[in-house]
Amino acid sequence: MVHPSNFNTPSIAISHLVRTQTVTRRVTNVADEEETYTITSRMEPAIAIEVSPPAMTVRAGASRTFSVTLTVRSVTGAYSFGEVTLKGSRGHKVTLPVVAMGQKR
Repeated sequence: MVHPSNFNTPSIAISHLVRTQTVTRRVTNVADEEETYTITSRMEPAIAIEVSPPAMTVRAGASRTFSVTLTVRSVTGAYSFGEVTLKGSRGHKVTLPVVAMGQKR
């Protein structure tokens, strides 16, 4: 069974983050030429965020996946907000909003 956080939506929301969770997203290049994307992330301090790979090339008409790992640094009782940004070599830019609330268990 697929965890709801892995549905390929253009955002990431985890309301009950315990320790660490990794989600995946799929990007499809609908352009006529390949494009290389640099992937960056930022998040409020209570939650650590990492993306992998940090860059990827997607051929025309092809799809690639990337993963986002969120880790609780501190339990604050509030949501933490951030984003994952993909910047393409041909000028395209995609931003996925990220929201998570860290829990003890």
